[in-house]
Amino acid sequence: MQVTVRDLMTSQPLTIGTLTSVEEATRKILERAACELYVVDDSGRLLGTISDYSMLKARMTQSDSQEPVGKFISRKMLLLTPDMRLDEVAGYFRESCYPRLAVVDDGRIVGQLSRCDVLRAMVVLEEIATASADDDLEVAEPCGMATDPETGRIHRLESPADSELPTPAGLRTNQKAEIKTARSLGALASRKPLCRFTSE
Repeated sequence: MQVTVRDLMTSQPLTIGTLTSVEEATRKILERAACELYVVDDSGRLLGTISDYSMLKARMTQSDSQEPVGKFISRKMLLLTPDMRLDEVAGYFRESCYPRLAVVDDGRIVGQLSRCDVLRAMVVLEEIATASADDDLEVAEPCGMATDPETGRIHRLESPADSELPTPAGLRTNQKAEIKTARSLGALASRKPLCRFTSE
């Protein structure tokens, strides 16, 4: 079994519309301690991003706080799709400076994946591979990851509060599909990803 972006992403990224004011965008960034917001049209199609940097610049240049965020939108983005494999995505993060990336499906934003999410998943899979050398050895799950007790599928917990809920004792060595995936991560050292950029 391959671990994909769909398994790890946050499914409700912060979005705003093109008519959102600078003041409201700034407030959302501060309330959620976010580095950026995703700008979408009425159908949910991703148009670009608004960063905390751009809102800081707007404040320092004394821009009208009620004007729409349109002129501050950055349209250069590196995008992921839900079915991309973990090893592919790790390469994207290795080759770029982005701490998080938008996940789109047919042009519409459906999630967000962070570099930390990818690192956490790789740690889990590497521990599974190590555990396979010992019979019946169980590996504890790092904070923020859980395994479905019915399917054995690794997934990301949606929020910090979720990590306080009871989770399975660990990942057992009979999960051969995950172990195979973990071993494939070694290909990262010599692999260069094909980055998909969008820009206006």
